[in-house]
Amino acid sequence: MSCWHILFIACIVYNGCIDILPKEIVMRQHIENLIYYEIEHHVIDERDAIYIRNQLYQLFHLSMDLERPSHTKITYPSDALEPLIKWGIDQSIFHPIFQSYDQISAHIMNLFAMLPSRVEQTFYQYYAQSKASATNWYYQYMQHLNYIQMDRIHKNKHFNTLSIYGHLEITINKSKPEKNPLDIIQSKENNTLDYPQCALCVENEGYQGDTKRDPKSQHRMIKISLDDENYYFQYSPYIYFNEHAIVLSETHRPMHIDHKVLGQLIQLCDMFDGYFFGSNADLPIVGGSILSHDHYQGGKHRFAIEDAKILRSWKIKTLEISILKWPLSTLRLKTTDPALLLKWASLILDKWRDYQQPSLHIFSHTGAQPHNTVTPIARKTGDVYELDLILRNNLTTDEYPLGIFHPHQDKWHIKKENIGLIEAMGLAILPARLESEIESIKNYLLDQYSLSYVDEKHQLWAKTMKADQKIDPNHLDHKIELEIGTIFTRVLEDCGVFKQDDQGIRAFIEFVEENVI
Repeated sequence: MSCWHILFIACIVYNGCIDILPKEIVMRQHIENLIYYEIEHHVIDERDAIYIRNQLYQLFHLSMDLERPSHTKITYPSDALEPLIKWGIDQSIFHPIFQSYDQISAHIMNLFAMLPSRVEQTFYQYYAQSKASATNWYYQYMQHLNYIQMDRIHKNKHFNTLSIYGHLEITINKSKPEKNPLDIIQSKENNTLDYPQCALCVENEGYQGDTKRDPKSQHRMIKISLDDENYYFQYSPYIYFNEHAIVLSETHRPMHIDHKVLGQLIQLCDMFDGYFFGSNADLPIVGGSILSHDHYQGGKHRFAIEDAKILRSWKIKTLEISILKWPLSTLRLKTTDPALLLKWASLILDKWRDYQQPSLHIFSHTGAQPHNTVTPIARKTGDVYELDLILRNNLTTDEYPLGIFHPHQDKWHIKKENIGLIEAMGLAILPARLESEIESIKNYLLDQYSLSYVDEKHQLWAKTMKADQKIDPNHLDHKIELEIGTIFTRVLEDCGVFKQDDQGIRAFIEFVEENVI
């Protein structure tokens, strides 16, 4: 009879242990599962198992023993982390008032992580073989360290919708909280002395987190150089799309779109095979959720904007400039000559900064306050460089307090946040609240709830759907998806400065011909 069998029998005989020791056995099992998950995925070597096991036993106040349960296969690190952390809280090892689940989880996973210098060395060893092998290794490594929490990300809802602009993508994101546009504006204006100063600062690497900052104990970044300045390459913990990457400046400084930024986006496409790189606009309302720190986003994903049709083109030497059939006003520059691309992109940026067209409510400045900027996106396929410049304007009025070219109030029930880089390319990131709110709408449409049970902001939408036609219960989910897709299309149209109608397209062509060509 093994020691484990004797231990289990002893638990039954000794009444005081009956609720403790069998649970200890289960916790040991979870530890073995986690250790061998990390060995299987090459995060640690089998040679490291004894050391890691001792660290975890001490952390969880488990008694040492030469015998241990055999491991079983798990799908995600969280399969072992969740019961272990619950045990630690139940045993008062961890105190949830002072330590969040994510803080404890990140601390545990940091035991498995290499030091940042070693991660960087490994990345560049792969990079010497091929650029793709380096990013493949790093992307998988950060998933297996549970920094990119795939178990949560796989719970996000995703579907496609057909619009007059082509297929758009819709996600209901359960990984990240919804943000208020006014809070984003305020965050840019705040000069905080907190440590780290924001969620993107390099000081987040290894930071345990607090009430203001997410835990990043196992976070690791790769240092790169752009124009002889230090930047850091990392993956987003929320990954809205495949290999969703972030490149951030070592210096905490506000985002700014200029000629240098356009050049750096082109450089990044040379550094990373198959990746696009772009930047949110640098002004509130039309910018991203973090305007206080200079950064770019990139990754491996084909967005709907890439398949947009061409409305009008001009040829200058080897450069082609085109107006896209796209709800946000977009110019595409395409050439094999990166210097030529940068020259004309810079010219377009300069001309747009000062462009005005009062009949279309486009004003470049209010006093010294600028309103015109761009959302740039760069790609490289073979020897061909492509740069999309999405024209943006953040002017507000009493009628549109969050922006004339921002989602209008009648669509806030679906989307009130800024339309930044990712959504401007055709991928909607809708708030998690929609999942439960849609369920109440479905019950109303099926006559199982009265209208009063539907969230007030959705009531007009729900009534319109119900009056539209007879509800088919078998196709209700599809109908709601189509409705959401229609609203997202209109959200993007709200953000277009030159509307996709005859007047808007004519004005767009005139802007190019009179200011650029």
